[in-house]
Amino acid sequence: MTFFTENELGIAVIGGLAITLTLIFFMTRRSGESLGAFAAAVGATIGLLAIEWFVQTDREQVAAAVHGIYAAIDRNDVDGVLALIDPGATQIRADAQAVMPQYKVESAGSGRNIEVTLNEAASPMTATSSSRAFVNGTHAQAGHIPYVNQRVDLEWVKSGDGWLVTGYTAYHDGKPINVRASVNANRPVP
Repeated sequence: MTFFTENELGIAVIGGLAITLTLIFFMTRRSGESLGAFAAAVGATIGLLAIEWFVQTDREQVAAAVHGIYAAIDRNDVDGVLALIDPGATQIRADAQAVMPQYKVESAGSGRNIEVTLNEAASPMTATSSSRAFVNGTHAQAGHIPYVNQRVDLEWVKSGDGWLVTGYTAYHDGKPINVRASVNANRPVP
C-alpha cells in the first residue's frame, strides 16, 4: 500500500502507460468500451495521485520533521529546535542549548534524499533517518565553521501526531563526531 502513498513518480509512470495504451486502443476501436477504459485509466491515475498527495505516511512525516529541524536551525531558533526534541532526551537538549547560542547559522538544511527506517513494532513507534546535511555559519570564538555534505543520523519517536528526536549521530568524513566538542574546537572531534 505504501507504493500508492509514497511514490508519485511510479504512479505517474504506470498511469501514463495505462493512459497511453488505452488511448491507442480507443483510437483504433472507436468504441464505447475503449472510451470507458481510457476514462478509467485517467480517473484511476488522477485518483491515485490525489491519494499520494493528501495522505502523509509516517515515513513522510519523519522526512518532514527532518526538514523542520533543519529549518529551525537555519533560523537560529533554539526554541524551535527544542520543540522537536523529546523532553526525555536531556543530553540532546543540553547540546542544542549549549551550542546554538554560540553559533550564528547562515544556512542549514538536508538533502532531498532522506532515508527513513520505521520500527512499527516498538511502542511508541520509532524511526531512524539518515541524510546528508549542511550547516554554514560562524562560531563566536572559533570563527567560520562549515559542515557541508556530511551524514547525520537522527533517531525519532512518535509522540501524538508528530515525531520528536531522541538521539543523533553526526559524521565527518564517515566517522562519528562529538558535535559540542567539534564546534568548540573548530575541527572534527571523535
